[in-house]
Amino acid sequence: MDGAPGGGRSAIVVVMKDWKSIAHAHGLDVSARDLDRIEGPLNALEETFRPLADQLPPDLEPDTELRLDAEER
Repeated sequence: MDGAPGGGRSAIVVVMKDWKSIAHAHGLDVSARDLDRIEGPLNALEETFRPLADQLPPDLEPDTELRLDAEER
């Protein structure tokens, strides 16, 4: 968080995604081999789009979750 409160303090926060843990947490039945295969491209997408998302003004922040149930209504 840049511009943290208090006498000129700031911090750099880097979000690291553990795609394997995310897949397991969501109960996805993906083999270890497939997870290894897709981890690189997911990291590349994150690396490409993170700076672009960080440049968006607060009123245009990207949706970070896909909720299909909301579209069914």
